Amino acid sequence: MTREFAEQPSDGFVEHLAPALELRCSGRLLAGGHSDFQNWEVWDTAAFGRLYRLDGRSMASERDSFLCHEPLVHIAGLAHPEPRHALILGGGDGASAAELLKHPRMQEIVIAELDPAVVQLTREFLPDLHDGALDSPQVTLNFGDAAAYVRSWQPEEGSFDLIVFDLTDPDTAAAPLFSVDFFRACKRLLNKQGALSLHLGSPLWQREQVEALLGHLREVFALVTPCFPTIPLYGGLWSMAVASDALDPTALPGSTLAPRIEGLLGNLRLIDASQYHALLACPPWLEQFEGF
Repeated sequence: MTREFAEQPSDGFVEHLAPALELRCSGRLLAGGHSDFQNWEVWDTAAFGRLYRLDGRSMASERDSFLCHEPLVHIAGLAHPEPRHALILGGGDGASAAELLKHPRMQEIVIAELDPAVVQLTREFLPDLHDGALDSPQVTLNFGDAAAYVRSWQPEEGSFDLIVFDLTDPDTAAAPLFSVDFFRACKRLLNKQGALSLHLGSPLWQREQVEALLGHLREVFALVTPCFPTIPLYGGLWSMAVASDALDPTALPGSTLAPRIEGLLGNLRLIDASQYHALLACPPWLEQFEGF
C-alpha cells in the first residue's frame, strides 16, 4: 500500500452522485495512495468523522456506517433462525463482520477481499469500523478475487447461512459479481434457509440499475425483498435487497423478531422491532415502477 496519491484538494472532496448532482464534503486528507488494485484515500471530516474512499467513491464513515451495515447484515440475519456461517464478498473494512459477530451462534465468517490495502487502512485509520472483528478467531481473511473464490468452492467444504455483498458499486470493476450467472454461483454456496444480501443503489437516480438488479435476482431466487435505508454518505435514500428461496423478512412476526434482537451480542443503533419492518416498506412513489 503506497502513500503517494494526493490529487484531491486538502480542504475537502467532491463526490459525483449522478449527472449534475454532487456531494461536497469539507475535510482534511489524512492519507492516500495506490494499491495494486485501486486508489485509496482516508479523510477526516466534520460531517462524517473519518471515512475512506476507493477510486474516488466514498465507502464507509465512522458516523453513518451503522446506517449502511446494520440493514445490509441484519435484515437477512434476523430473518434467519440461527445464522452460524457467513461469507462476505469484499468487506475488508470489517464493518459487516462486526455486525455478523453480534449473532450469538455465529461460528465462522469468511471475508473474501480483493485488496489487502483496505484491511490495512482500516486497521491504521478506522478501527471503529471493524471494532475488533478483523482480529476475531471466528473471522478468516481470504485475499484474492471474490468471484474466483465463489466459483472454486466445493460442496464438501460446507454451505453458508448468509452471503453479504459488501463490494464497490455495480458500475465499477465489481460489475461481473452482480450478474445472473454469479448470483447462481453464490446460490450454490447457500444452505436451504440461506440468504444473500446486497446493495442495489439509489432508487432516485439509479432506478434503472436497481430495477435490473432486482430482475437478475428474481431469475435466481424465489423470494427477493428490497429494503430502503437512508445513508447520508451515499446521498440519501438507498436500496438493498435480501434474496433467498426460503427467507421472507416481511413475514417475520414481531413476536419472533423482538427476542432475536434482544439476543444479539451488542446493541443496534438503527434497527429495532418496528424499524426493521419500516425499512422493508416500499415508498408509494416507487411502487409504480417495474420491479418494486
